[in-house]
Amino acid sequence: MFRNNQSFADKIREAIKPTPIKQRIRMATYKLRTQTTRLDKSIVQMESRDRTLHDKVVRSLEARDTQSATLYANECVQIRKLIKTSLSSQISLEQALLRLETIEQFGDMVHSMGSIKGILTMVKGELEGKLPEISTGINDVEDSLENLTMEIGESVDADGNYVLPSDESAKILKEADLMAEQKMKEKFPEIPPIPADAHRIR
Repeated sequence: MFRNNQSFADKIREAIKPTPIKQRIRMATYKLRTQTTRLDKSIVQMESRDRTLHDKVVRSLEARDTQSATLYANECVQIRKLIKTSLSSQISLEQALLRLETIEQFGDMVHSMGSIKGILTMVKGELEGKLPEISTGINDVEDSLENLTMEIGESVDADGNYVLPSDESAKILKEADLMAEQKMKEKFPEIPPIPADAHRIR
């Protein structure tokens, strides 16, 4: 049972008759997929904004309005930073989704849950303050998985083969960052250089 703001009666019911693990994982998967879809929509909107700004830079330079060109170029640089962070986060969340789906199908909780939580924590931190609604949504998924992690905790500790989530999560995020960097190079045209008499781009 994963509704927001559970009532006291709901909590009692959950304590007496817990929702089956597979169903809870399915619900967490659905919630995470919802956040990746929202993130994708945000990226599309930001890409549209970037195209508009890039066109304004070009038009301003053609009109020899270097001051406006500099302002638009600065904004273009900032939005591209946010797009790169969002792309990296999207790739990382897709990795977390794959792991959740693996748990749902094959029950491999021991080796997957730690890395999923690590990915979610890192991505949430990246998006906090930048895309707060999505960051909050990811936090909700984390809460959904918290009890499951506690329930499998003993078997994980006793197993001895547990993959350190921080190591695996960091590796996944590093790879996602490199992939996002490559996507940025492929998708976005270079921002035209501003003549020397213009204000420098920060």
